[in-house]
Amino acid sequence: MVNFVMFLFVGLFADTSGQINTGGFVTDQNGKYVVYHQEEASKLDDKQHIESYISKFFETNASTLAADGQERVTVAGKTTLKRHATIGNYIAGDVNYKLVFEKVGEGYRYWFTDLSYQPYIKDRYGKIVPAKVKPIPLEKNMTRVNQGSWNKQREYAYQTISNLAEHFNEYLNRGDQPTVVNIPQ
Repeated sequence: MVNFVMFLFVGLFADTSGQINTGGFVTDQNGKYVVYHQEEASKLDDKQHIESYISKFFETNASTLAADGQERVTVAGKTTLKRHATIGNYIAGDVNYKLVFEKVGEGYRYWFTDLSYQPYIKDRYGKIVPAKVKPIPLEKNMTRVNQGSWNKQREYAYQTISNLAEHFNEYLNRGDQPTVVNIPQ
């Protein structure tokens, strides 16, 4: 009985302010959420221009690509978040990101940063359209009333960015695959 009262007392007055729900993201030194990946051995050719190879993967998304030298590429884009934390089963919005890709020695590394959420709403005609608000950084904390649904939204954003990172990594690892050439007859 004494142990039960002690656990109850400790549970009521425990300091949980350091246990912020990040939804699965890792925080960098600036306090921004990051999804980071590094490979030691690369299947990318040194002769192959990295910028053109990466742009082939991101050409379907609305993205801007910038090359910072021969070994670094920065991509700013967005991906659709199809799950919603509240009632309704529709496209919840977009997750805006910035991808930094670097070729390091024999391998490469990349990370997604500057993550923000652009919510969608239904207009008066019932169409799903982007809300007329600035994108919300995923690091931002909401009020106590909205914190639960915001944490769930962060988890969905993490799943979406992680899936994009997995597809990107699969794309990079197939760099040595032969290309099909059509020969006119």
